[in-house]
Amino acid sequence: MDRIRNAIVLLQGQLWLIPLLMSVSALVLAWWLLTSGAILLDGWNKDRLWWLFSGDASSARDLLSSLLSGLMTMTSLVVSVTFVILTLAANQLGPRLIATFMADRQIQSVLGLFLGTILYVLVVLRTLDEGLGTQGVPHIAVTAGSILTAVCVLALLFYVHKIARAIIADSVVARVATNLHNNIRSILPNEADGPERAVPDVVMNRSSAVALGRSGYIQVVDYEQLVSIACRANALLQVTVRAGHFVLQAGEHVIANSHHDLDKDIIESIRSAFIVDTDRTPAQDLEYGLRQLVEIALRAVSPGINDPFTAIAVLDRLGAALEEIFQRSLQPVVWRDKDGVVRVIAQRSDLTGLTNAAFDAIRQASSQLPTVLIRMADVLGQLAPVLRSDAMREGVVVQLAKVAETAKEAHLTPSDREAVLTRVEQASAAISAARKRPPLHCL
Repeated sequence: MDRIRNAIVLLQGQLWLIPLLMSVSALVLAWWLLTSGAILLDGWNKDRLWWLFSGDASSARDLLSSLLSGLMTMTSLVVSVTFVILTLAANQLGPRLIATFMADRQIQSVLGLFLGTILYVLVVLRTLDEGLGTQGVPHIAVTAGSILTAVCVLALLFYVHKIARAIIADSVVARVATNLHNNIRSILPNEADGPERAVPDVVMNRSSAVALGRSGYIQVVDYEQLVSIACRANALLQVTVRAGHFVLQAGEHVIANSHHDLDKDIIESIRSAFIVDTDRTPAQDLEYGLRQLVEIALRAVSPGINDPFTAIAVLDRLGAALEEIFQRSLQPVVWRDKDGVVRVIAQRSDLTGLTNAAFDAIRQASSQLPTVLIRMADVLGQLAPVLRSDAMREGVVVQLAKVAETAKEAHLTPSDREAVLTRVEQASAAISAARKRPPLHCL
């Protein structure tokens, strides 16, 4: 399923896919209306067909030529605006967020509508000649071209509205946060059926280490395939990397514990269980969406932009994401075969690592911004009701201690430093008080 989800993510990020499908659909529609469109008019009273084009071939050619010219102009405008917006978004919010814009299905659909309509008009236009006469003109096909052009005009208004909102920082933050929440729900299981994470004591002889043999970002690790391989080799495989890591060609990426050396076929099978490519994807990587939000915040607090309010909006969304993570079970670390024998021990993100990934970089970049530090302390304190274990509390408490240390060492006015430390103390008190109360179950 992770391989399938990774493939879907890659396809969704392709700007050409939906426009291609819509263009093919437009060509099919043009062919059907030109060959069988007259069937749609059987049984209709011609007096009620006021909306149907009723001119001759020359009028139809002039009409479609004018529509085609206007469509080409609107399409050029849409493409130009798209590139301008992508450039602005890359400079202000980060180049890695361009993939989020490209994966927007509404943007892809508008581009597909314009391209499909252009192809439709071209196909219908080339069938018109002076010898058809009034009766031979495909009236329904010409009328459909006019309707599609009118839809394109309305779509242009929607597209301008969509693009205008697309460069608002809060809208981008909300969209990235929504994708992050969807990714969390697809990756992490519910607490009721939590997977095994405690690594058992297994003593076996280390036989060899396997390098993946290619460099890049790990997108997916097929742990079920690794379990099957470990069963065939009667071995225990320790995976030292995870999705989101960048690996070099050489390294101890998988350590095999067995009583014999692995043969070449087993080694190649192990390598085939890893999908390594040039980009990170969210298929198995929990930190992917967190880092996208963090990048927006880092851009916002940079001296060139100096927008702490966007950073505060990011902190709010990071708090909501961690709240959902804390209410779920993390990814499994131990994989067993059908007989219950431990076959694979994986490296996975833990709660402390996820908390650090969410707040460390923002805290380090905002050492001179007490407003951001205060909000960070508040968000950490708001997580108190969902901290159900010592591991959860440890990650949040350690992060609060880092915020206090940053405030003490930063060049802040005494009043600002005192304000930050006061919020840290309030957050710590909230966590201590919540520890004594029954756990909160959110619906």
